[in-house]
Amino acid sequence: MARAKATTTDKPAKVRKGSKTTLSEANLADLGAERLATILMDLSADSYVKRALKLELLAEAGGDSLAVEISKRLAAIGKATSRIHWRKRAAFARDLDLHRTLIMRLAAADAKAALRLMLDLLDLATPVLNRINQPEGVICDVFIEARDGLGGIALEAKAAPLDLADRTAKLILSDDHALFGALIEILAPALGPAGLGRLRQNFETTLAARATRHNAAYDVRSAMLRDGLRRLADLSGDVDAYRATFAAPHLKAPLVATEIGRRLLASGRPDEALAALMAGAPLEKARGQDADDFAERAAWEEVYLDALQANGRQDEAQRRRWAGFEATLSISRLRSFLKGLADFDDVVAEDDAKKIAAEFHRFDAALAFFLGWPDLAAASRLILHRHGAINGADEDLLTTAARRLEGSYPLAATLLLRAMIQQTLTYGIAVRYKHAAKHLLEAESLAPMIANFGEFQDHKAFVDDLRIAHGRKQGFRAELEALGGAF
Repeated sequence: MARAKATTTDKPAKVRKGSKTTLSEANLADLGAERLATILMDLSADSYVKRALKLELLAEAGGDSLAVEISKRLAAIGKATSRIHWRKRAAFARDLDLHRTLIMRLAAADAKAALRLMLDLLDLATPVLNRINQPEGVICDVFIEARDGLGGIALEAKAAPLDLADRTAKLILSDDHALFGALIEILAPALGPAGLGRLRQNFETTLAARATRHNAAYDVRSAMLRDGLRRLADLSGDVDAYRATFAAPHLKAPLVATEIGRRLLASGRPDEALAALMAGAPLEKARGQDADDFAERAAWEEVYLDALQANGRQDEAQRRRWAGFEATLSISRLRSFLKGLADFDDVVAEDDAKKIAAEFHRFDAALAFFLGWPDLAAASRLILHRHGAINGADEDLLTTAARRLEGSYPLAATLLLRAMIQQTLTYGIAVRYKHAAKHLLEAESLAPMIANFGEFQDHKAFVDDLRIAHGRKQGFRAELEALGGAF
């Protein structure tokens, strides 16, 4: 393995920023090679530093030594079975990522060796993550980065498609943490038609064998195989193969029907798309359905409307779009509806839509609509006319709205800030005292911009009442004084 020598044009010159004592590459370079070497030898008592330095020396020397050293380390990790204590996870991830990074560097000089090593590293994912109580986190992130970098290495290595397909199938079938399904798309260019075909054959054969043994209960491995077959079907644009991975009862699930309908529409089969969607139409539910149900219905409805349109049922689609908007204030639904109208009709319809939004039973949805449309003047009017409906607990929405409105509509922004302050102090939410203090200072800065408070208290009166009601809340007072305010 020959290592390419760096030229003076490989890296831009280090630019010094700050003083000579600032920790930077440029300032460290000024210490000189001998001084830095001494410092690094002192630091090499740390096992990570020692290993990093050794790997850097091997990379500099070239040859096969670097690949051998990385392989030895991966083998040692693979043999370990003890639990990884939570205090050691960061150090473990750092060490693992060091080897991943060196493999990526090795790929420039020896892509075939790098491909073999990266696959070996990915083989460690399941045994390593099984040694942790909560697999999500820094260690899992290293394996995801390794997975995502594999495609380029495989292309550079000109991997044999059939061998690569067999190795990919092995990785996916041994994956306990659902990390490797994306390898199908990542490796698709390197696999090519032959490799993708081999992968499909592997999945179908294994799935058929499992079906005879696991026909009475849910089987995670079978589910992973079906997911792989769906990914392969999508890569080849084969909607029928995608649909065939679902059992007949599953075709009635709204999410499944949505995905199949979307693919049939994209394939120019609108009548089949409509039939598939109708088969999986979500059940009508009373108001108060949870967020997942709402998102599921919304996704299905979007594709169903496209299917109606594609089948020439424009009027029906428009009626559903408008009804959907009236029920939810969906901006996407309204925009789709307006697109289907003749010139000037859309202006009238938009005005009607804003009237509906202004009177909508949920203040938060109405405010979000006017912010998203956008119509800040209407948002300001909504706040002034329905200020009693403002929920100060809705911090994210109200903070965003106040930022958007403060320049042109300072009174509306002030009312939102006051609602959040009063919510925090009334309920004694100590963790929000700092936010409330900031909101009060922001309201103070907006006060000079408000020529007429109208029916609302001016800033001084608001603060006076606040002091009377909450003057004993020392935590809030302390946060406000820390920001330069007074209470």
